[in-house]
Amino acid sequence: MKTNTKILRERFERVEGSRNKSGVRDRLDWSLVGALLRKQRVERRFGFTKGNFDAVGFILRLALVAVFVAVFVIFFGRFAAIYTTIKTNNVPDVTQRLYELLAIAYMFVLVLMTVNSVTAVVRELFLADDIKIFSAMPVGAKTLFVAKVVSIYRSQLLFALVTVLTVNISVALVVPQGVWFYIMTVLLCLVLPLVSIAIGSLLALPFYVIRQFLQPRFALLFIAVTLLAAVAFWLYSIVLTAVKELLLGDDLRYFFNAQVMETIRVTVTWLYPANWMACFLLRHEMVRSSIGIVLVLAVCTAVSMLVIRSILTRALQARISGDENFIYARQDVAPCSSIFATLFKKEFVQIFRTPSYMFSYFSVALLMPLMVYFCMEVGASLLTKLIGINCNLELALFLTLLFSALTNVFCSTNISREGMMFYSVKAQPITPKQIFMTKILFCVLVSVASQLISAFVLGIASYVAWPTALFIFGIGSIFSFAQICFATRYDFNHAHFSTEDDGEIKESGNTVSTIIVLGMVMAFLIGGAVLIVRMMIALRLNEVAQSFDYLSYVLVSVITVVVAVLSYLYLITRLNQKYYEFSGGGLM
Repeated sequence: MKTNTKILRERFERVEGSRNKSGVRDRLDWSLVGALLRKQRVERRFGFTKGNFDAVGFILRLALVAVFVAVFVIFFGRFAAIYTTIKTNNVPDVTQRLYELLAIAYMFVLVLMTVNSVTAVVRELFLADDIKIFSAMPVGAKTLFVAKVVSIYRSQLLFALVTVLTVNISVALVVPQGVWFYIMTVLLCLVLPLVSIAIGSLLALPFYVIRQFLQPRFALLFIAVTLLAAVAFWLYSIVLTAVKELLLGDDLRYFFNAQVMETIRVTVTWLYPANWMACFLLRHEMVRSSIGIVLVLAVCTAVSMLVIRSILTRALQARISGDENFIYARQDVAPCSSIFATLFKKEFVQIFRTPSYMFSYFSVALLMPLMVYFCMEVGASLLTKLIGINCNLELALFLTLLFSALTNVFCSTNISREGMMFYSVKAQPITPKQIFMTKILFCVLVSVASQLISAFVLGIASYVAWPTALFIFGIGSIFSFAQICFATRYDFNHAHFSTEDDGEIKESGNTVSTIIVLGMVMAFLIGGAVLIVRMMIALRLNEVAQSFDYLSYVLVSVITVVVAVLSYLYLITRLNQKYYEFSGGGLM
């Protein structure tokens, strides 16, 4: 079997020959498209080889998807059962209710897929390393365009299969459907990626221009990303509130009055093309829906081909020119500072000037109090109504530790994100203790600030008393210190340096996934276990339930302090010897 290199060399000779005859290089070569797709498969398969495969992260993602699907089927199915029985003018209309429900759900899925398409188009056409290589090779724009679109389509197809099948199965469990419904479900999964790619291709270039504008403006980028994430968390809180209403058995029919139903009906009529797809699945207004879907497919295919090809030309030119879009003014050399101040500033600048790092640490740490508040707002009333006792202390402690564990995940790259600069720092007259303690202190300060805001929110919202909020702040800070110490040493023992020119880690490895799993496990063991025990005691011995407060304080304090001491010992044990012997940093 010929290798991809030989195939590309043969295509080079063929393209050169055709260019010499016709003078035109931009010719679609399907055999070369096949070679490019095989190249992508080989690279993807290489990612599953030993040393490159993040097994922990892969299993964690599969588990999260499975949990999401199971929970969504249960709650969406229960909501669908309530919504389909709603009457308008005292007349039931199950088909109309299904049409509205499916149209809104498909529109939501299409929006998510469009967002994914925008990022995928920018990543594949502007940021992919192979674009720079292909720009110097005899690979026509049409050929490269088709290969890239097929790659994006496959990823979008997988997303559509998970989301659309989940929605339709949830509906079919409530209102049984015929064979037509399931056949059209498969067809819908094939159509939605085409629509999302076409819309994404229209938005990709403006998104890339905005990205390039914000990238050197670090403060503005930080504000924009944080605000967008805050809005996303607010929408998430709305979903949690709806789930709480379903669990408590509140009658949602009172919410869907005549005015609300009329607003939904008018809104759905404008949700193109999602409403056409919903009509087609329900065999309602078949002619109009089928014509609309065919027109959407034709227009989306034409738009995708025209826009992405024009974007591809600009992307090739940008990568050839080195993508130098910004010129920075020359700055004077900074005055000499102490070793600690220099290392501390280096940590801050490295994170603040890297958008992905800034979001995964600063933005997430700043938004952690919002997540604690939203979940506390839902969970406190839910537990009180379900078991009849106040478990705010245990619930607040559990949520604080859980989101703290997820916030501190960034410290799992404390060493790996240094890249090859690690050896430059190692060559300096700086002790290992100075290097590691600076990283620990920097991470702890950010985490403690986040913990302090969370405790303040819990206190001012009256979920817990102020002394209890102070206790939760202390436990959360100690827990963060333990996780940061453990993650830093674990990353040092399994460091993987990036091969990128800027040293930025674009993909999470086994270390990050391991720290996520361990952090969540410890949060469940410390906070979750106390919450479960408190609930069990409340259900069995309600008269002594209040006395368990003191036991909660003692158990949590002892366990957290022991974990922090063990993590610190793990950090410093043979640290100097390991540091001076260090010559690893397997490339990512």
